[in-house]
Amino acid sequence: MTASITQAESPLAIAMQPGDIGQVIATAILERRLVPGRRLNELELSRLLGVSRSMIRFALVGLHHDGLVTFETNRGAFVAKPTLGEAHLLFEAIAAIERSAIDIIAGAAKPPSLDSLRGVHRKQVKARSKDNTRLSEQLAIDFHRELLALTGNPLLIEAHRKLLLSYRVATAVFKTELDDCELEDHHGEMIALLESGSAAKLRRLIDAHWRLVIRGHVGMQPGVEDLAEALRIQ
Repeated sequence: MTASITQAESPLAIAMQPGDIGQVIATAILERRLVPGRRLNELELSRLLGVSRSMIRFALVGLHHDGLVTFETNRGAFVAKPTLGEAHLLFEAIAAIERSAIDIIAGAAKPPSLDSLRGVHRKQVKARSKDNTRLSEQLAIDFHRELLALTGNPLLIEAHRKLLLSYRVATAVFKTELDDCELEDHHGEMIALLESGSAAKLRRLIDAHWRLVIRGHVGMQPGVEDLAEALRIQ
């Protein structure tokens, strides 16, 4: 299928709703089918998704606020493309938020339940044992989301959510040569330290964890050239 599909031919033309547009594009970005730096042509997206250009623009603005899309004057919208230096700053920011989260969790009057965190970790271990890399990567991100959820602080959780979206973009730009086994072991250690209340050790482990992530990002990965294919319009 080519990107010249007409609105009438698009299977999404009837079903697509305003709230779905951003999700379709975001998913294509986060699953690395739309590569960082790729131009997002509003007219082409409008035709493919069967909606107006104004609805496409509204969705792109929302993705811009989430850090997935950038706008360039007189050029339009592009999938965000951080530099390696920016990616390192991003990872440092995530680590800082998670260290703050540990202080909040440790200072809570009642220790929070770790059941959800344990559940995600078990699923991650199982996914990696079956060599399901994509699921394992998603569950690793879910683990960090669950960690922040323990704070019960919606502002901190939202700030962390946006940084994790940018993290997904960064991993699309730079090849990851990560020691997945060690990172997974870190998650198990984090649970154990939360159980024992060892906040200082946990903060140090979070720093070590994200330093390991930083060291694993080195190069560029290819995406899907055809826009319709990237958006999974068939």
